[in-house]
Amino acid sequence: MTSNSSTLASRQCDGSYVYGIGVSVNEAVENLNGFMAVRQEGVDCSANASSIESGAYGIGVFAHFTCNGWPIAGVGNSPTSAARNSLAIAEEMAANGTHCSAPLQGSYYPETYGFRFRYDCGNTQTNSSWSISGIGSNIDDANSIAMRVMRYTASTKSSCAFDAAGINGTILSVTLQCPSATATGYGSSVTAAANDALAQIGA
Repeated sequence: MTSNSSTLASRQCDGSYVYGIGVSVNEAVENLNGFMAVRQEGVDCSANASSIESGAYGIGVFAHFTCNGWPIAGVGNSPTSAARNSLAIAEEMAANGTHCSAPLQGSYYPETYGFRFRYDCGNTQTNSSWSISGIGSNIDDANSIAMRVMRYTASTKSSCAFDAAGINGTILSVTLQCPSATATGYGSSVTAAANDALAQIGA
């Protein structure tokens, strides 16, 4: 189970407010400073007291922001890690227009091995849309891997997703399917297998 107890920090800047989220004040301010840097790159993000929500089945914390009118949402095991993933999405949006959001209903379903989360993505410059997913041994690993997939697909703008993990003896495997490449990774954990698959496609 995850907790959505969080702190919302805000700072006035040039007549508008910049926000950050974290479990502690220090973590919220650190997140805020990240969004300050994103704002300087032309992406203005907002949040409010209801930006943090628990996911389906009580799994994962979702951090909702609105950036230049587009909804983004990162997921984590805590408000701090969820907001960090939201910041990673905002940074990608500032770099090339790519934005992603994990849907509160439908991002996560129970898995036999590990955790898998889906994100819906788009691009403000091309109006294209696609979906990605990340998988890992725990919630934070799965969503950290999803951020790597997001960066990989920012150039291709095509869906790229992990199948459910499998096991053979003590070896776990996961398959990553993208239009330009398919890779099966192996390891002693779901996270290790996912990292192996990503390395094979250069992500």
